[in-house]
Amino acid sequence: MTDLNRRVFLCGAAAISVMPAVAENKAENKQEMHRFRTPDFDIEMTVKYHDGYGSSGFWFRQGNSRRQFCISAGGEESRHCLADFRGSLAIAQYRVRPQSRVSAAPMMREYVRTVDRDARLHDRPPFERTIELKKGIGSDLQAFGYEAAAEGEEAMLRLHSPWYLFRQDLFLEPQHKPFLAIFWKHAFSSIRVLDIIPGEQTWPATE
Repeated sequence: MTDLNRRVFLCGAAAISVMPAVAENKAENKQEMHRFRTPDFDIEMTVKYHDGYGSSGFWFRQGNSRRQFCISAGGEESRHCLADFRGSLAIAQYRVRPQSRVSAAPMMREYVRTVDRDARLHDRPPFERTIELKKGIGSDLQAFGYEAAAEGEEAMLRLHSPWYLFRQDLFLEPQHKPFLAIFWKHAFSSIRVLDIIPGEQTWPATE
């Protein structure tokens, strides 16, 4: 376990309606949906969980198109891509609808920082990224895992799975305050949303 940080990585790559393209084993898929409202927008957040995911090349496809691309450990598209991934994924899709024709489609921005972590892992510096919205729809890919290891080492990694707890603040530009704060827990066996806190001008939508 001395080289744990060499194997573990976080990938938070913004994309448009990404879905896993190739999985060597059937990942357990779960889905949840949340709806929110701000003074100007209706927001729908759908999270799809892929537990126990494995992929040769870490390939994805974009929406319903035939375009496929792979992702590196640092979130780079089609560069230095992983040869063999074991871990879990979560894909959050956001659908932002203006409440009036006057409101223009906004840009979405995320700011992510580490809240807590397994003592065996290094702290990760905060990062900021734009989540592109096309026709009001954008996706955020969360991944946590490692490149395939020897059988005994892989069993040990899963038995003593390290973890991170992150806070992700989401902004609708040009607002300077987040409309949502999402707490994510990343582990090899699963990635989960632990809590969602609406911002000052955000309310849960019942319809």
